[in-house]
Amino acid sequence: MKNYEIAVRRALVHLSGKSFWDVGANTGYYTFMLAKNFDRVTAFEPNPAAADILRRKSTVRRLTNIRVVPVALSDSQGTSKLFLYSKIRERSIGSRNSLMTAPVGAGTVLHEPNRSTSPPFVEVETNTVDNILGTEAVDLMKIDVEGAEFLVLRGARDALTDGRIKSLVIELHDWKRKGELDALLTEYRYRTTWLDFAPESPTNHVLAILEKSSS
Repeated sequence: MKNYEIAVRRALVHLSGKSFWDVGANTGYYTFMLAKNFDRVTAFEPNPAAADILRRKSTVRRLTNIRVVPVALSDSQGTSKLFLYSKIRERSIGSRNSLMTAPVGAGTVLHEPNRSTSPPFVEVETNTVDNILGTEAVDLMKIDVEGAEFLVLRGARDALTDGRIKSLVIELHDWKRKGELDALLTEYRYRTTWLDFAPESPTNHVLAILEKSSS
C-alpha cells in the first residue's frame, strides 16, 4: 500500500473543495483518503461486493459526508455487464473489474482472458455524468474504470463543455491513446500533467485542471 500510485496520491492529497466524485471507487482507497478534504464525496461503484464494503467502512468510520452510488458511469443510461476479473476483499485496493471485455490493471484474477470461457459478470445499472450531475459542479473527479474512461468522458460532454468539473484525475488503460486523451481534454480547456506516464505501461495517470477564462 505504501507504494500504491505514489504520484497520484501526491497530486491529490492537498486538493480540497465542496464536491469530490470518485468514479470507480472500488473499496474506497481515494474515497476515504480525501473525505476530510471535501464537504461531499460521491463514490460510484457498480460492483455490489465493493459497494457493500464502501458502505460498511463509511458507517464504521462515521463519515456522514460520503454517498455510495451503485452505478457504473458510462455514455448511456441503462444496464450493462460488469465483467468480474478480480475478487474484491475488504482490503482490496486495485481491481480489474470492467465494463470492457479486455481487462487490465491489478487484483486477484478470477478469469484468464485467453481462456475460451467467458468471465463471470453481474448486470449493473449505467448512467452518465450529465444525467446525475445536472447543472451542479464538481471540484475534483477521479476516473478509474478499467478501460471505460472514454465512455465516462463521453457521458460528461455537457459538464465538460460548461466547465463544471474543475479538476480530473484519469487513469488511462491504453497508453497508445494518450494523444487522443490529451486532445480531448485540451478541447475542453484543461491543462494536462501526466503524473507517471510510461510507454507500454498498463496504467497511466493524468491530472487535468480547468484553465481559467480570460474574460
